[in-house]
Amino acid sequence: MTYPVAFGISILVHIILAVVLVFSMEFKAPEPKQNKQMSVSQPKQDMIKAVSVDKSALDSQVKKMEAAQAAKKAAEERRVAELEKRAKAAERARQQNESNLKKLAQEKKKAEAEAKAARERQIREEKRAKELKEAAQKQEAEKRKAEEEARKAREKAEAERKRREEEARKAEAERKRKEAERKRKEQEAREQAEMQRMLEEQMAAEQAARDKQRQAQVLSEVDKYIAIMSSAIQSNLYTDPSLKGTSCRVNIKLSASGFVTSVKTLSGNAQTCQATERAVYKTNQLPVSPDPEVTKMLRDINLTFRPKN
Repeated sequence: MTYPVAFGISILVHIILAVVLVFSMEFKAPEPKQNKQMSVSQPKQDMIKAVSVDKSALDSQVKKMEAAQAAKKAAEERRVAELEKRAKAAERARQQNESNLKKLAQEKKKAEAEAKAARERQIREEKRAKELKEAAQKQEAEKRKAEEEARKAREKAEAERKRREEEARKAEAERKRKEAERKRKEQEAREQAEMQRMLEEQMAAEQAARDKQRQAQVLSEVDKYIAIMSSAIQSNLYTDPSLKGTSCRVNIKLSASGFVTSVKTLSGNAQTCQATERAVYKTNQLPVSPDPEVTKMLRDINLTFRPKN
């Protein structure tokens, strides 16, 4: 039974008790007074009537009145007994109601305590649920953050990998380009070197041919001037007929203009060599070529002379 229902029952019981008490006061308080008045007035009436009626009639009337009074008293006693019974019942009901009210109060107090405990438990559970929810949300947020960071890390790693791969690809392409460029340059260098070599060989060959031709020309010119120089010295070489068949080899050094600067005997007959040195110094200035190269080759020469008679 809930508290509002118990409270309603308590009010109803109190109303019933109030009604019973009101009726009890209406029926019990006035009644004895009325009976007393009747008991006082009735003998007077009987005494008045006794003058005109006979005794038997009076007795009969008295008996009827006594019977009626007795019946009325009995009825009143029954009614009072019923009222007392009802009052006792009402009292028992009141006591029961008070007991019930106490029980209800206890139950209410218990219910309130249980409700309070339930509310506190509910508050704790709600707080715990809120904490769990917040913890779950925080964990979920941390999870999302971790996943986001992991995603960003993967994307960064992927981007870094792609960047490195792109750099490696570019580096490889650059290496291949440089390798191809190197090979091309090497090929060009080889071709150019080959062309240069061929050109140099051609030029060398041409130069060699020119040098050979020049050498031949120079040698021819040298031989020519050697012959002239030998003839000039030979014309000044005077020896005894007994030296016929001898020879002398000398080294002659000349100036750029052909003047004799020194004569040195290399080998040969002593007398013939003395006569040869005198012949060289006597010649004094030997003819030189207008060609500087020829003259250079003639400025330090070795000649052999044989006396002629």
